[in-house]
Amino acid sequence: MTSQTIERPAVNLAFSPINEAQRGFMETGAPRSMFSGAFGAGKTLALCTKGLKLSLDYPGNFGLLCRKNRSSMTHTTMKTWWDKVCPGELVVDYNKTEGLVKFYNGSGIIFGGLDDPLKLGSLELGWVGIDEAIETTEDDWRMLEGRLRLPGVLHQIFAATNPGPPAHYLHKLFFEARAEGRAEGSEVYQAGTLENPELPEDYKDRLKSYTGVYYDRYVLGRWTGLEGLVYSSFNEKVCRIKRFEIPKEWLIYTGHDFGGANPAAMFYAQDPATGYFYAWHEYLPGGGRSIYEHVQQFKEITTGRNVIKRAGGSHQEDEIRQGYTAQGWPMSEPLMAHSVAAGIARVFGLHSLNKLFIFDDLTDYLREKLSYAYKKQDGVLTDVIEDKSKFHLMDAERYVISDFAPESVMGSQVVKVQRVGAI
Repeated sequence: MTSQTIERPAVNLAFSPINEAQRGFMETGAPRSMFSGAFGAGKTLALCTKGLKLSLDYPGNFGLLCRKNRSSMTHTTMKTWWDKVCPGELVVDYNKTEGLVKFYNGSGIIFGGLDDPLKLGSLELGWVGIDEAIETTEDDWRMLEGRLRLPGVLHQIFAATNPGPPAHYLHKLFFEARAEGRAEGSEVYQAGTLENPELPEDYKDRLKSYTGVYYDRYVLGRWTGLEGLVYSSFNEKVCRIKRFEIPKEWLIYTGHDFGGANPAAMFYAQDPATGYFYAWHEYLPGGGRSIYEHVQQFKEITTGRNVIKRAGGSHQEDEIRQGYTAQGWPMSEPLMAHSVAAGIARVFGLHSLNKLFIFDDLTDYLREKLSYAYKKQDGVLTDVIEDKSKFHLMDAERYVISDFAPESVMGSQVVKVQRVGAI
């Protein structure tokens, strides 16, 4: 990249790491590095700051800040970059259409997405920073490494990410390779939520209520598998997907868990071409609302859609079902109301066959799904679910999805969806 160098603006740049993982990630000169952290661990801030430092330390450098999907960067990576990292005085030009930033010293960066690899194919880069790298594939990583060919600068590829399952390629690339003595030139830094002293105490307190895999990954920052999870058959890599507009002609099914303190509902759409189900809306409003108020919300959520099944409650809760029906939301008893285990088996089967897709912005649902686990006794898993009464969305899902035998849901056609990694 060639560009005219001008005098450095008088800007005071200071970065104070909030934890040792941030410090190590910022300072390493390793060709490959990864900051693996839980919620609120300062990953994106460190990623952007590292990119700015390389741009300023090596005049004429050219780097790429990217995520799997370009559209997801605007309110995440780019917001952090402009609001917290890069002073405007250092920038001599910013082309918003191309996502191209040019600095006073001739360096530049481009904001990009891996969903359009043709735009990246001809780039000569000095560095690459990947935000939420858990969304990417090993092919993405190799392709980006192959672009590190700008002469005269330090070549680095570095990533920030939430942890995922041990089967993910990043775990193999950094953790397993290190254990096997094959990680020369690679560094990994890890941090948990509670290691960030700048987070509000009420935020930390809320995260402490998480359990299971969700707590391990997104509070402690561990790369944890699915041992003990009730729905260990849920394939995040395949079935956790980006939101899209549900066609109006798709049929809608709703599941409901009653309760004055923690009512819950899940909304599913069925693709008539494949028979596959898509969880597209979650409802967890807290207490204090009447049945009438809940029904008004349900009608607003499903406006213009064909709701053909509403199921909820245990066998003993028929009076509540009648209350919903009287307010204009006809509610039926779940087919598997008499057996929690049988209902779970139906949902488990749909997950096993990858016939149940989840929009990735259903954060409460995903938190429950990745925390819904069997209790251990003396180190051995039992068939008792830990704190089952807390998992209202899981009950709501089971009440309606258990109507469907997994083998009866069609699966012969290919589903084209935009997939993502863990939260």
